[in-house]
Amino acid sequence: MESLVPGFFLAGCAQAPKDIPDTVAQASAAASKVLEMFSRGELQAEPFIVTVDEERCAGCRLCIVACPYDARVYDKEKGVVRVEQALCQGCGACVVACPSGATQQKNLSDQQLSKMVEVVIAN
Repeated sequence: MESLVPGFFLAGCAQAPKDIPDTVAQASAAASKVLEMFSRGELQAEPFIVTVDEERCAGCRLCIVACPYDARVYDKEKGVVRVEQALCQGCGACVVACPSGATQQKNLSDQQLSKMVEVVIAN
């Protein structure tokens, strides 16, 4: 029922072939999860979301290709890439792909990111 993106839920045939009773049960469960999210008063975003320095962004769009969560959008008027904060999971793929260094991960230093990438590559 839950998808890879927090706050997005799949029910019924959107997930896999289902009969009507299973679809209704999943839709009901998804609705209760949404109610639970909104009953808290405010939504919390992940602390490791990414930002873009628009002055440094060359508009090459390599980060859009690298992002597995479709959290990047090209702003045609400004010629830069923006981050859709609600979709960003803070995986860092766009940070590594950005040749101009315009993409930065909040709450993680470049050294921390490099170490994380080294560990992933080593394993």
